[in-house]
Amino acid sequence: MIQDKNKYYSFLKHYVDFMFKSAYRRVEYHGKEKIPHDGAIIYAPNHTNTLMDPLAVLALDQQAKVFVARADVFKQPTILKILTFLKMLPINRIRDGRDSLAKNEEINNIVVDVLHDKVPFCILPEGTHRTKHSLMPLQKGIFRIALQANDTFGNEMPVYIVPVGIEFGHFFRYRSSLLVQIGEPINVTQFVEQHPEFNITQQINELREELSCELKKVILQIPDDENYDATLELSQLYGKEQQQKLKLRENSLINRFTAAKETVSNVETSLKSDPQETQELLDMAGDFSRQRHALGIGMSSVLKSHICLSLIWKKVFLLLGLPYFIFSTAATSPVTLFSIWLCSKFKDKAFYNAVRYVIALVLLPVFLLLAGLTVGFVFSWLWGLVFTLLFVPSFFFLHEYLRMVRLFMSDIKWLIHKDLRKQLEKIKNLKTRLLN
Repeated sequence: MIQDKNKYYSFLKHYVDFMFKSAYRRVEYHGKEKIPHDGAIIYAPNHTNTLMDPLAVLALDQQAKVFVARADVFKQPTILKILTFLKMLPINRIRDGRDSLAKNEEINNIVVDVLHDKVPFCILPEGTHRTKHSLMPLQKGIFRIALQANDTFGNEMPVYIVPVGIEFGHFFRYRSSLLVQIGEPINVTQFVEQHPEFNITQQINELREELSCELKKVILQIPDDENYDATLELSQLYGKEQQQKLKLRENSLINRFTAAKETVSNVETSLKSDPQETQELLDMAGDFSRQRHALGIGMSSVLKSHICLSLIWKKVFLLLGLPYFIFSTAATSPVTLFSIWLCSKFKDKAFYNAVRYVIALVLLPVFLLLAGLTVGFVFSWLWGLVFTLLFVPSFFFLHEYLRMVRLFMSDIKWLIHKDLRKQLEKIKNLKTRLLN
């Protein structure tokens, strides 16, 4: 059984959660009231953004949670101590060799003890990450653990699998948006009682199908086929229009998500009723998406109804914020440069936000302390205090300023490329006939 041996864990969790949420411009959690309180909880989130996915579950509430990570990262003694402190357990995969899978039995026994103590456990059922809005086939591990826990103490309290849908506004950009939704919990104990005729294989298959269905309700499930990019583009292009049709007036992440799912559903329906014209629409949307990304034009520019006014206020912000941007760039340069260097070592961009987050989490307070003390010692305590107050928001302001520069340039490019705007009009006309 894992016990909370470190008295600093609760304090550090507050800090970890704060820095995690600070890594996003907008964060929304929905459906937390669905989480059962009368049994053992196994959180099952979708997996698109490496470390940021379990951190999104960790930040659900202040309760400590236990996680699993792939076993190869536990090999170094220092990393082992850190991950153990963070309540993480190693789990082996088939790619690690079939012999290594036998070690998972010991880990499963530990997890069952954790669940018996009503400490929530989190496992990513897809088994690996993929930066797409679609669910991969679920692995068996989560269901074996749930059924073993139910066999061990299901007569004392129920065992639940709780689906968690995680949606990022952008998979690779720091300070994007984060939407987390809790799906309908699956009562594993009740399921086993209702199906005494099922053997273990049937139980796993049925639970896997149910969890997959529940997860698809709380993520933007786009079929992973040749129309993926085009469907995603349409869901973004007509988000606001769809919100108005659904009478979702508040501009929230959850309403954007609901509108996007409606558009995806409309596309799928239209493909069945009118496949030829719908495919024509998808081809046009896919081509538009490729050109837009190649030119570096953001969707926010495309959706702006008053692009000139948008350019004016962005220009004002950039001019007024320039002095603090220069300070922020200089003050945080060691952290920023180290982040850029470390990100360059990863071929998979999905690790970028995790790298930026960990560097900010660890290095920002260290550098703040050292730099603040140095300025105070060289000049005076008052200058040290001023530097400290200016430094605290500088790292996040730097990223916000760079974001505004990117959006400013995007707006200009959208104004320049009339041919792309004409192409959008054609898409709108065809879309009005098919999807309305």
